[in-house]
Amino acid sequence: MEQFKIRQGGFNELRKQMLAKKIPLVVIAVAVGLAIFQFSANNQNSNVNVWPYIIPMALLSVGFGLYRGMNRQRKLFESYTLSISDDSIVREQTNTPTIKIAFSDVNEIIKNSNGSFTIKGRTALDVIGIPAQIDNYEHLETTLNFIRPLNVFTKQAASQKLTLPITLATAALMATVYLATNKILVGISGILLTGILIYSFIQIQRSKNIDKKNKTSKLLGNSCFVFYNWNNDFQAFCMNKPLGVGTRN
Repeated sequence: MEQFKIRQGGFNELRKQMLAKKIPLVVIAVAVGLAIFQFSANNQNSNVNVWPYIIPMALLSVGFGLYRGMNRQRKLFESYTLSISDDSIVREQTNTPTIKIAFSDVNEIIKNSNGSFTIKGRTALDVIGIPAQIDNYEHLETTLNFIRPLNVFTKQAASQKLTLPITLATAALMATVYLATNKILVGISGILLTGILIYSFIQIQRSKNIDKKNKTSKLLGNSCFVFYNWNNDFQAFCMNKPLGVGTRN
């Protein structure tokens, strides 16, 4: 049996890529949150300027969150182990379900444009991702090509290209739900937003490539938001309460 682990210093290379993807998403989320807060403050008719407190707190929270997230990702990433026996491929990782795919069940092996590999089994859940930072890379590529000829993708996957548009759409829907005063617009946005969150929740919980802590945090976060969203909309539609931040209470 052959084993492949993450090469030394591999996470430092990946961290730059992760930050390049995460920071724009965090900026969007913070901007939407601050916009909602600003509209809420305007509706409260308060003369107290809280921005000198809110902005530093937001920046500290974001910085601390990114720091903790990177440390957790480092431990998770560096625990990655890929084992290839005479008849199967096994991926093991801390706090993450083990994935085992028999050679006979391998439908496709993809070499992605960033140098990583994706092994697809018979079902959508049986997918093994192999980062480009794996050790003994050339030997692994030869071994995978022997199991099944590689499909080489020279362009970024569609799912990666859609990450930013989906994030922008989600932020726009969230802002509409909290800021709009038109009940029909809020209702439609709430349904679409809830659908996105539920779909995301299902995909995350089913995935074998996401650790337990991330699954739990997503479960709590999505559940709370969906409950809060539908509770506010129920009050507005069924109890005839006004819509808009600062007027829902």
